Amino acid sequence: MRDSRDDLLVEYYASHGASAIINYNEISKNITQGRDIGRVFAEYRDKLVVMDGQNKKERVYLIPKTKVHRYGDNQVYLNMSENSLKEFEI
Repeated sequence: MRDSRDDLLVEYYASHGASAIINYNEISKNITQGRDIGRVFAEYRDKLVVMDGQNKKERVYLIPKTKVHRYGDNQVYLNMSENSLKEFEI
């Protein structure tokens, strides 16, 4: 269960354009170092708005905060597979 401190930290990462990183290995079902999928641009209700591409917004994702595995060092790590990312693209 997330507390209000967690929500404040997510807001901080949104305001500072933290990298959003997928860190779920589909094959081994383990949390691993993953790939950068863009920057956390904003927070909308219980979701994060993640944009891929700095100048030309190539992809935009609306990812539930429940997918946040951990955060630190200006990075937000998401507990999701590459395939499941497509369902959050807007």
